[in-house]
Amino acid sequence: MSLSPALTNEHKLAPGAAPAEQSPRRQLAPRQSWSRRVAVDVVALLDATAIIIGAFLPVAIYANFGGLDPNWILTLQSSIAAALVAFFLLRSWGMYDQRQLSDFPESPGRLLAALLIALFAVIGLGLPFAIKEAHLWVWYAAWASASYTLLLANRGIARVVLRKMTAAGRFDQRIAVYGAGQIARRVHDYLTSASHGIHFSGVYDDRMGEDRINPEGLVVAGRLDDLIEASRNEQIDQIIIALPQVAEGRMAMIAAKLERLPVSVHIVTHIASDLIEHSNAHKVSNLGPVGMLDVKQKALADWAPIVKRIEDIVLGSIFLLLAAPLFPLIALAIKAETKGPVIFRQRRRGLNKQEFEVFKFRTMSVMEDGDDVRQVVENDPRVTLVGAVLRRLSFDELPQLINVLKGEMSLVGPRPHAVSHDDEFGGKLERYANRHQVKPGITGLAQVRGLRGPTDTAEKLQRRLACDMEYISSWSLWQDLKILARTFWVVAVGRNAH
Repeated sequence: MSLSPALTNEHKLAPGAAPAEQSPRRQLAPRQSWSRRVAVDVVALLDATAIIIGAFLPVAIYANFGGLDPNWILTLQSSIAAALVAFFLLRSWGMYDQRQLSDFPESPGRLLAALLIALFAVIGLGLPFAIKEAHLWVWYAAWASASYTLLLANRGIARVVLRKMTAAGRFDQRIAVYGAGQIARRVHDYLTSASHGIHFSGVYDDRMGEDRINPEGLVVAGRLDDLIEASRNEQIDQIIIALPQVAEGRMAMIAAKLERLPVSVHIVTHIASDLIEHSNAHKVSNLGPVGMLDVKQKALADWAPIVKRIEDIVLGSIFLLLAAPLFPLIALAIKAETKGPVIFRQRRRGLNKQEFEVFKFRTMSVMEDGDDVRQVVENDPRVTLVGAVLRRLSFDELPQLINVLKGEMSLVGPRPHAVSHDDEFGGKLERYANRHQVKPGITGLAQVRGLRGPTDTAEKLQRRLACDMEYISSWSLWQDLKILARTFWVVAVGRNAH
């Protein structure tokens, strides 16, 4: 792996050279992007499906015309085994290369070879189907013919679709560089010299005076704030910090600010890894001729957001159906005790610090949603009698299932706070905004570890943030299911539920 040379001195504009232009700041709309890995995995899944469907063709023929009583379970087992064998062969032969989406391989010869090897590998499973020995070859010929036809059709469609999506930039990884210098020029030249499926999004730098590093004439797209805004608007996927070695303090400060964004962050490898205090492990990678230290990877990438959204829709719908009979009863109880609305709405921040209205059953005599929102404490006089019961059972949170189905929240994630509290906590902890890399949740890792209730001390806030960051960095479907299961126990115990 080739690493970039150390930049030991700041570069000045050449005498008489005009400073590079700066593009005007503009409001960017989120772009629609797709994961290359997900696209390739979908093709692989359809390949496997073609082999499995093809296996049932001889079953239908023999069942209808041969008087055979088919063994459906054994057919499914043999077809899945063949699909797995074919998948591993095709993958080893480069038929699922994420770099070739613009020219996705069809290779009819390799498809046929993988299919025949896969069928030969499971040929013993077909013996119980054969009435006579000769029928065995008819059986497998029909299977191979049907599956091969479906494989060719799948590959042909995938090739056309992926080529169009690639041309439309759906799979582009957008990379921005902070620091206008030689590293930025190297990244720019590498990405524009050939088709890498990577789009150079521009150079960002805060030094706008005569001392700005820009010997290469690159257009500066904006300052650090513009880079953060573009990242939150999903215009950028990766950021490379490329500053001279003497700017170690600035690099550490900038890395800490960029770490809270839903992007991957890298630093050119001429710096020491101890500048990044919160990374557990430092991996080194390269982008063409530029060596980089990986500060963080994008949270919930590839299949993760898809799986998590399916989890939210399926489980959220089930939970909402189960809880629906309670809604009118809770509404009547609230109305019977106090006047006012049944549903309490409050502005909170979610993914990328986007504001949304969270729904809760009203449990207090006030409707605070401004610059002065007081957290609920034990024996709080604002809490009504019905509200105390609802908060004890966490039934006040049930309307947030609607937020989940709307896509504003997730079942599991960092708990959202009121906007005023979000600003307050962000001022106390520099890394607090890092929790906005994912959607907030109805429950979370901090809550099942006993960190419910008010965050009235710096220690509580720090512990909750640590749990949130641990959850984000180690997300898995299994972890979500465990948190949901533990939530029922936490609710039953009722600790810190005020």
